[in-house]
Amino acid sequence: MVGYTVPRRLHGVEAEAAFVVLSAAKKVEATGRRVAHLEIGDASYDTPEHIKEAAIRALKEGKTHYTPTVGIPELRQAIAESVKRDYGVEVDWEKNVVVANGCKQAILASMLSILEEEDEVLYPNPGYPEYEAAARLAGAKPIPYKLTIEDEFRIDADRIAELITPRTKLVVINTPHNPCGSIMREEDVKALADLSDDHGFYILSDEIYRPFLYDGEEHYSPLSVKRSLDRLIIADGFSKRYAMTGWRIGYALIPEELTTTVFKLLNVMTSCPSSISQWAALAALTGPQNPVHEMRKGYEQRRNLAAEMLSEVEGIRFVKAKGAFYMMIDVSKLISKLRMSAEEFVMMLIEKYGVAFLHGTALGSYGEGYIRMSFSASEDHITDGLKKLKQAASDILSS
Repeated sequence: MVGYTVPRRLHGVEAEAAFVVLSAAKKVEATGRRVAHLEIGDASYDTPEHIKEAAIRALKEGKTHYTPTVGIPELRQAIAESVKRDYGVEVDWEKNVVVANGCKQAILASMLSILEEEDEVLYPNPGYPEYEAAARLAGAKPIPYKLTIEDEFRIDADRIAELITPRTKLVVINTPHNPCGSIMREEDVKALADLSDDHGFYILSDEIYRPFLYDGEEHYSPLSVKRSLDRLIIADGFSKRYAMTGWRIGYALIPEELTTTVFKLLNVMTSCPSSISQWAALAALTGPQNPVHEMRKGYEQRRNLAAEMLSEVEGIRFVKAKGAFYMMIDVSKLISKLRMSAEEFVMMLIEKYGVAFLHGTALGSYGEGYIRMSFSASEDHITDGLKKLKQAASDILSS
């Protein structure tokens, strides 16, 4: 009998660490202690009522069967209409819009549709771990471009340009950015679009957090610059915008040449997205948008609270988020004194102080020395958690 060996394409692919940290925090809670949860990017808001009612209606009307692999026409049409409204660009709902089981699946299917072995994928680090994982699963070579606190974690087109080679097939951007809360400047988006035209690589722009911008900042997308989906993929979804993380429904806007391949991949993976989630997503897009605006205002208030409290913590650095609902906190001074890694520091904070963050190395090798906080958590978790971080920092620096 041949023993099991991990397939080569899975080497370096890791499960999303936020859920590992969440599990560790839950074990502490199971002992009766309170833990402030700042580790995972789940909305503390509930899915709006009109969306839940649409799902209930779909259930009662028997809409519980298979749907087309890439989504029901009604939802795909509504997505195309929302793209025209939000970006001022027309896309063909039949040729350019595919619905998936979450933005994560849309990203994976899109990468698998264009990447081959030895292709190179440039992706942000720190960044959402799915980008590197999906590139590895496709057999490509993931190459990180570094985001630094000195540059406010901005994605810089000049830094990307330095890494482009004849094998560069795809460049991934994420704006607003998880985990850094940064946004891309208009000039960098335009410069990246020009680089794509000059070198022929695809851009995958993850824009799942685009509704959440603060201090009057604006969202700049390659779609608004290019005015077409030529060598451009936009990944988006409903999880963050409508507090629908558990509904697992997202989508991608793709060039027409990818449509057949992405269809095949999604069909093999899951046959189709959840029918009930699709009807709920349709109600989300076509119904009142006030809940989205209220969530944005709420997140901005929480960001302000978090930034104010973090400014009182000794021995750390951070950049106030301009978008999304995360901030990276430089704790290198603290962990250097403890002679710990960022991951060990996170576990120590859970076990000793009762507050959960995500270690920066869960978001890429350049995240060492950092922890990520999510301010999507409720204000009481933010207040409690950052008081505990302040106490931990004080204890460490005075020891």
